[in-house]
Amino acid sequence: MQPDESDDEDIHYGPFSSLHIPAGLVHNLDLDFDFDLEDENTGEAREREDDDISPPIQHAHTRRLREQLTSHAATKVEAVLHYMNTVGLNLPLFLDLLSWGDPECITNHKIRYERSALMVSEELPSILERWYKPPRTARSTHKRARGARPALERFSFSCVGDVVEEELDGIKDTMRCPAEDLSTEGLTSLFVEDLLLKLSSPGFGGTPKFWSLLVRLTQTPKQKLRNKEKIPDLVILAIICQVLYSRSHHNNRFAKMITSFLRSQGTPAKSIDLLRAFGLTMSHQWSVRALRTISENEMRTVRDMVHRLPFVITHDNINIPFRVFSQRIENQSHFDSGTASTVFFQPNAPPEPPLCNRTLQEYRAQGRKTPLSVLEIYELAHEAAPGQYDRDVFQVLRYLIDSPEFDFTTYSGKDHEIFTPPKPVSQLPTGEEYVTCQFMLGTEHLEEASYEGNVSVVMAIFRQLLLDSDEELKKTGLYRVFVWIGDQLTSARLRGLFNFRAQDRNSFDRLDWLVPTFGWFHLLMAFANSLHKQYLGTTAGRGLMHAFTILERKGLNTVQTRGPFHQNLHDAIYHVAEAHFRACWKVAGKVDKLEDLRSESPSQLQVLARQIVQKLASSQAVDAIDSQPEDHRDQAFRNSILWNRDVLRYVDLYEATRNGDVGIMEATLPHLAFRFAGGRNSNYLTEILELLQCLRHDWPPALCDFVRRRCWLVNMTGRPHNFLPLDKRQEYNIKSLKVTDHVQGPNASWDLLKARSPAIPMLQAVRKHLEKQFRSLWRGVSHTDPSKEQDVRRLEDSYMSSNIHSEEEGRTMRTKTDEVKDIVTLGAVGLGTKTTIAKWWKRRDFIRATTETW
Repeated sequence: MQPDESDDEDIHYGPFSSLHIPAGLVHNLDLDFDFDLEDENTGEAREREDDDISPPIQHAHTRRLREQLTSHAATKVEAVLHYMNTVGLNLPLFLDLLSWGDPECITNHKIRYERSALMVSEELPSILERWYKPPRTARSTHKRARGARPALERFSFSCVGDVVEEELDGIKDTMRCPAEDLSTEGLTSLFVEDLLLKLSSPGFGGTPKFWSLLVRLTQTPKQKLRNKEKIPDLVILAIICQVLYSRSHHNNRFAKMITSFLRSQGTPAKSIDLLRAFGLTMSHQWSVRALRTISENEMRTVRDMVHRLPFVITHDNINIPFRVFSQRIENQSHFDSGTASTVFFQPNAPPEPPLCNRTLQEYRAQGRKTPLSVLEIYELAHEAAPGQYDRDVFQVLRYLIDSPEFDFTTYSGKDHEIFTPPKPVSQLPTGEEYVTCQFMLGTEHLEEASYEGNVSVVMAIFRQLLLDSDEELKKTGLYRVFVWIGDQLTSARLRGLFNFRAQDRNSFDRLDWLVPTFGWFHLLMAFANSLHKQYLGTTAGRGLMHAFTILERKGLNTVQTRGPFHQNLHDAIYHVAEAHFRACWKVAGKVDKLEDLRSESPSQLQVLARQIVQKLASSQAVDAIDSQPEDHRDQAFRNSILWNRDVLRYVDLYEATRNGDVGIMEATLPHLAFRFAGGRNSNYLTEILELLQCLRHDWPPALCDFVRRRCWLVNMTGRPHNFLPLDKRQEYNIKSLKVTDHVQGPNASWDLLKARSPAIPMLQAVRKHLEKQFRSLWRGVSHTDPSKEQDVRRLEDSYMSSNIHSEEEGRTMRTKTDEVKDIVTLGAVGLGTKTTIAKWWKRRDFIRATTETW
């Protein structure tokens, strides 16, 4: 019978691990018990199974012998050694032969039994420990005996190396990322928490022994007790990934993910190559090839999807400063403009009915006969008023219950139904199947401010999507409908082209397939700028200038288009609005502190909220003041009512974009038309009138629904309250593009930018994926706004001391600049004149040809 070469020589006891093996674990080790016995029935020799003599039996036998070994142990050991000498053995030879050192000893019944008893004995760990570190005798005056320490260290090192290598070989497939996995799915499939669990826990096919060794090496016992926040898990993870990458360049999933993250942050090439030398990243050269491959893959994917799924296109200008380090006549630092484009899909959402070009042309021809009337706009405003009132009442309630002073969490009536938000008008669905998918196209070195520039941009996008062949152009002109989103200038230029080409020879040249419309992010910016212009005033009044001065908000005195102006203005509008309505609660409730309102029931709070909306934030309250004799009017009180009324519409629209309620967005269009008409913003007034005309008369129902549900908002996560205006998502893409190294570097060019732009969405996904992984382990990565409470309270105290929410007869403003005009009412009246609507209609009323000459 051949000896079993797979038994317990594979069980390694190093001097380090042996000190920490629990006694119970030794009982469960799978060791050698396969000696031969005689079969009871046949008398033939058979191989003894492992469970025929179990370790507990051998342990019991050893314990009985130890109990009998009461005294004279040294004498007995000496006798054994003496006997070994008589048979020609010494202790080294005896142990060598016992430990599978001779074929006969391997198969001998008695020897096999005793060998197995030693291997599973409770004494073996202590024997090895004493060999490694012999005890010092009481009479010894010399150094401790070396024992077998050198041999055990060499042997243990070899054992540890074998164990670690075996574990690393078992997980190498997990860390491999083939070239075909250079995609968003491939590079974001590695989850740090799952990987930590797999590597550290036995039973998951990971590296638990290697992990335990690194845990011991990466922190000392004192450090572990002293520093409660420093967790070495990520350090150990990085070490294991570095070891795997060093053993084979195929084990590169972690390195590829880190490299992609660094490229998304614009990390210089030298930094990436430095980290590559430490085994943490791939090389910069690899990242260049990878970005090229990813861009090509993304372009192939989007070219295929545009033929199968409905989509939305947006483009916007991008301004890039190109820097050089060695100036020449033809090599100078300069500031240049181009155009960035993005295509949006909802690939897993329920299918939309196909948009028909011919049907659209028929509706447009019919809509030319039924122009939008002012009466329609008034009717839409009247229909929207009840819903706006309910949302305003709830928003005023929110200003109370969100205040720390009221402490809503301990309010006795907090579960009352009045604190439930009103039902949405038309809310977009959420979930994984409604996640918006985006593809950035190559950035073109084309300006899009002019009509000619927009034509060039549109054709360049068609070329990138491979829709520029004669056959594809004809299909587009006859059958397809493309919705095109942009800022006001882009929308106006595309609409102008649509009108100017009304008599061209075929549907493609006439742009009958084109549906241009504005983005809601830029509309919100225009709304905020309109509030800024209307309520700025002076520091002597109680308008926005007064608030900016008190809050020390710099850079908000004049409207700007660059930098963080819009975000700062948006924050200021929200803070001023909250301070106003907190003051209104104190006035309406006749209390000095908001906490005094906790004694009111929920129904009483709702009554107060309605009183605030009706008497301190409504057009009726303004009309009541305007009906008084001029010398009796309270201008400060009137200004505060106007602000409250108008800012509620801004808050309502902004919250609707976050929550995905396109019904509220559409219901706000009449108010926006009145505001832009009264504020003399003719550009956005035209955009509002155009959208209303299209929704009411020019577009078929399928296109109206598609524009509402697919073209106004996107949701990149599928979660509620995570909607974004589509053009705001495009601004994020442009921002991500500007921070990459192929824009910041000295070799930046439009050709390089065009080649790598399609990889930007993937880089964004990897960056967010990696930040999310580390956030759960360490700290947040998203920007957290500082507390607004001190700012709001300071404004609230100022408004209360000024008493601007209580009427005082004859109170006037110090300067004419602080007198606020009701531009919404003025706009509603002005829109009713024939000239405003007539001028808009005259600019768009073109007879369109129907010929098809190709």
